Amino acid sequence: MPTLTRLASSLTASLLTSLLLVPLSASVGAQTPAAGHRVYSPNGQTNTFLVDNQGATVHTWPSSNAPGNTVYVEEDGVMLRTIRTGVSGPGGVGGGVERLALDGTVLWRFDYDTGGNIHHHDVESLPNGNVLMVAWEVKTQAQAIAAGRNPALVTGASFMPDHIIEVAQTGPTTGDIVWEWHVWDHLIQDFDNGQANFGDPAAHPELIDINFPPNNGSDFNHVNSVDFDTENNWIVISANFQDEFWIVDHSTTTSEAAGHTGGDHGKGGDLLYRWGNPQAYRAGTGADKKLFRQHGVKFIGPGLDGEGNIILYNNQISPSSRVEEIELPLDGSGNFIFGPGGVFGPAGPVWTYQDPAMNSAIMSSAERLPNGNTLICSSLQGRIFEITTGGTNVWEIGTPTVFRATIVERTLWNDASTVSVSGGGNVSFDLIAGSAQAGQQYFVLGSISGTTPGFTKTFINVPLNWDAYTDVTLALANTAVLTDTVGVLDGNGRATASLNVTPGLLPASAVGFVLHHAALAVNPGTSTLTWASNPVAISVEP
Repeated sequence: MPTLTRLASSLTASLLTSLLLVPLSASVGAQTPAAGHRVYSPNGQTNTFLVDNQGATVHTWPSSNAPGNTVYVEEDGVMLRTIRTGVSGPGGVGGGVERLALDGTVLWRFDYDTGGNIHHHDVESLPNGNVLMVAWEVKTQAQAIAAGRNPALVTGASFMPDHIIEVAQTGPTTGDIVWEWHVWDHLIQDFDNGQANFGDPAAHPELIDINFPPNNGSDFNHVNSVDFDTENNWIVISANFQDEFWIVDHSTTTSEAAGHTGGDHGKGGDLLYRWGNPQAYRAGTGADKKLFRQHGVKFIGPGLDGEGNIILYNNQISPSSRVEEIELPLDGSGNFIFGPGGVFGPAGPVWTYQDPAMNSAIMSSAERLPNGNTLICSSLQGRIFEITTGGTNVWEIGTPTVFRATIVERTLWNDASTVSVSGGGNVSFDLIAGSAQAGQQYFVLGSISGTTPGFTKTFINVPLNWDAYTDVTLALANTAVLTDTVGVLDGNGRATASLNVTPGLLPASAVGFVLHHAALAVNPGTSTLTWASNPVAISVEP
C-alpha cells in the first residue's frame, strides 16, 4: 500500500523530528499554574464547567438537576455529581448522585432521599468504583431523648444525626449499600443516667457527645465533606457543627462499624482521631478551639507535597478565612497519639494561607495540586484561584457562587474501553488539551507494551512505550481504521478522533492485549513537543 507507506514515512519523520532532534527547553517555573483543568458547578444551575489553566471554559456537562453540592471527575473520566432531587431538608440538602458521560448522558443515578434518609453535601469515589455518600437519618424527638439528648435541645419534631453509606452501582438507577457508618452508633452523654449512652465524655474521646454543641436545631452534625485515604483505609468526615473533623476506620465490616471493636485498629466504628475543638470531648475551652465552621476537609494524596496530611478551608476563623494544612500525629505503628492534657494534637497547622480578600463564612474548599500549589475556592467571593506555597497567586477566575472546585488532570477521554475480535467495535477519543494548545498539530498514538516509562522530551512525558503498535497507529492515521488521529487542535485545544475495528480485523492472538492510546501536540512552527495527554486503555476481547 504505497499511499499508507508514504503517509507513515511522512508522519514518522515529522514526529521523530519533534521528539528527537529539538533541544531540551528550560524547565517549567514554579510560579505557573498546575497543568490540567478545574471543574465546578454553580449553585442552582444545571451545567458543570471544565476550565483550563488559561481560564477558558473548554467543556460543559449538561444535567437535568442542580448540584447538591459537589462534582468530581473520576479516574476513568466519568463525571460524578451530587444532585438536588427535590427533597426538602436543612442547608446543603441534595438527595442523590449521578454519573455522566462526557456528552452528559446519564450513566447512573442513585437517589437516597426516602425512608428517613436524606443525602446531602458530598460524595467520594472509591478505588473499587463504589461511592461514599453523606446523609442524614431522621430520628424522632422521643428517640433523641431516649438516646440521652437534653429535651431542651430537641425543640423540633426531628433530630438528624449523620451517617456515611458506601454504594455499589448495580444498574442504571440502582445500587447496593455495602457498608455504612452511623453517628447514632457512637454516642455518649452525661445528662441523664436513666437513658442510653450514659458515660463520661471526657473519658471517651472516641465517642460523640449527643449534647454538644448545645444548640436546638434538628441538624446535629452538618457533615459537609467526606474523603478517603487509600493507603490507610480511613475516612475523614468534616463535622461542621462540632467544629471538628473525624477519622474513622473503613476496614471494618458494617457490623463492626456499628460497634466498638474490629477493623485494622480494633476500635470498630469509634473515632480514631478528631481535631479542631477539644471542647467537644471536654478537653479544653473556647480558647483551645482551632476550627470554625470548616469545609472541604481532604487528605493530601500520595506523591503530593504534604502527603498524608489534611488540608481544609477554615471558614470563620478571625480575622478572615484561612486555608490550613494539618499534620496527623502518628506513632511508629501508624496509631494516633494524644498530646498534653489528653488533647489530640497537633497544636496548630504546619502551613496556612490567609488573605482579607478570601473570607467566606460558608461553603469553599482547598486542594493540594501536583506541582505543589494549592487550588482554593472561596465561595462567597466567587473566586477560584491557585497559589504557590509562598502565597503567590498564579491563576484565578471569577464565578457565580460555587460550593467547591477541584483539579482535573485528565485531558483525553474515550467513550468505550473494549473492542472485539469477532464483533469489532468503535472507540471515540475526545482531546481536551486546553486553549494554550490551540492551533498545534496533534497525534493520537498507541502502544501494546504499556505506559511506563514512556518517553520524555522537553520535560513532557508521553505515557506510551514506543513499539510496533505505535508504528501501526502512525501508518493508519486518518484512515477508516483510525479516523482523524492526526490534525490541528481548535481554538479551545480540542479535537475528536476514533478507532474503528471491523469484525475480523484483529487476529485471534490479539485477545487479552490492552491497546493504550495517548495524544500529544507539536508546535508546527518549531516542531517542539508542547503537550501530552493521559493514557486510555482499550482491552481486546474475543
